[in-house]
Amino acid sequence: MPLSVIIVLISFVVLALAWLVKKKHILHITLMSCVMGFDVLFPIWLYATHDWVKRLIDDGEMLSFAIWAHVFLILTLYALYVLQIQAGRQLLAGQRGARPNHRVQSRGIIIVRLLVFISGALLIAPD
Repeated sequence: MPLSVIIVLISFVVLALAWLVKKKHILHITLMSCVMGFDVLFPIWLYATHDWVKRLIDDGEMLSFAIWAHVFLILTLYALYVLQIQAGRQLLAGQRGARPNHRVQSRGIIIVRLLVFISGALLIAPD
């Protein structure tokens, strides 16, 4: 699990870089695409590298509030990504009215992404 935490922290560095280069649209889009792709693929990597059947089914954690809160936060993050992509495409098409939505959604993404990380860290089982 320490590797998982390190990888997620690196993804936060990429997110910060994307925010810093927001005026360089191609670089910003590339970095944010990497972060979004990471967030979609990371649960698959976790599933492939950990014994979730034992933990969720055998140990009975499937009904844990912490697990379901974490899943809800992940789904919220994915929904924000969809809205962010739509607003970004509107900006690229020249619709300046999409800028406030894009800006507010970016704040929401950062907050929800931090909550996903924190809730995931709380789910780390001690060895």
